[in-house]
Amino acid sequence: MKCMHNFLLTTSLWLEALVKHEVKKQGGNITEVQDKAIYFEGEIELIARMNIWSRFWNILYYVVDTQSEVMDFDSYFDLVFAQDWKKYIPKGFALHIKATSLKSELWATSTLQALGKKAIAKKIVGDGMLAEDSNLWTVEVRILMENNTLRILLNSSGPGLHKRGYREMTWDAPMKENLAAALVVLSGWKYKEPLYDIFCGSGTIAIEAAMIARNIAPGRRRKFAFENWNWLPENLLQREIQAAEKKEYTGMYKIYSTDIRKDIQQLASRNASFAWVGDTITFGSQDYKTYLRRELEGTLVSNPPYGLRLEDTNVDQIHEDISKLFEQNKNLSGGIITAYPEFEKLSQTKYKKRKLYNGGEMCYFYKKEQN
Repeated sequence: MKCMHNFLLTTSLWLEALVKHEVKKQGGNITEVQDKAIYFEGEIELIARMNIWSRFWNILYYVVDTQSEVMDFDSYFDLVFAQDWKKYIPKGFALHIKATSLKSELWATSTLQALGKKAIAKKIVGDGMLAEDSNLWTVEVRILMENNTLRILLNSSGPGLHKRGYREMTWDAPMKENLAAALVVLSGWKYKEPLYDIFCGSGTIAIEAAMIARNIAPGRRRKFAFENWNWLPENLLQREIQAAEKKEYTGMYKIYSTDIRKDIQQLASRNASFAWVGDTITFGSQDYKTYLRRELEGTLVSNPPYGLRLEDTNVDQIHEDISKLFEQNKNLSGGIITAYPEFEKLSQTKYKKRKLYNGGEMCYFYKKEQN
């Protein structure tokens, strides 16, 4: 029987249901669900598999230890010291420690960080000092105190997993890749139908749609923190990447991504090439109003300007036109994400609203209800 390990996935608020589905799909056994956090257990291979299949989540943590009823700093120090830090932070690596405390007796995060670092240093070098050279590989330790339960975590991902590695260039206020992927899934897009993004920006929605349709693992071309952990099975990441590549599809899809500015459209096209899906998306330079003169069927998923982060004097008109687009095309499904408060009042079209955060701003994804 293989040894089971514990993990924590962090995600954006209101995306937990999507993350739960993906964890189960990849073989994880969910043990606890909180706002923005999914705990699960599974074989050590999941540390690579979950990172490369990171479609909706933010960071994957490896849970070193969990202890409840930690009420004083002496017990806390002893529990941190008890871990096998020579294994997790080998010679030649630097330590970065973060602490969070929620509803706990030990609420001073600065003290948790300082004592945690002291305990780890004592275990590794005795009375010496840990290396702090910024040029060294770094192991990030996360201390989480919640309801007096201590969790000691290792960041296996490194930078947030929404950073796929294909978006070398972006336009103003770009949408995070994991949110774009979530919108595509929430829209209910059927892959044989056309998909439209009429405000393409950096092309993220179309790129994520293409990767979903072709079953491309989002993170298979980026780097991860765990690649430098020598206590993991050899060639773990390479084996999972090879397995993921065998699951990819090479079909023909009708994904259309347009923007009125040609330079923005060209930027989106380059990003798609970096993601290796440039041949899957049709990019074009055109005003969104041209769609009002066409009969559309399929799914629309878009992030129009709504005046909070991007200055646009035509916000009212843009949202009125989008509402007309949905109303006059009965076979057009999908929706938009926006913070524009009057969108529902613009037509008789009914929408299902879902709260989501876009760049720290609370928005709604308005999904058209089909008759």
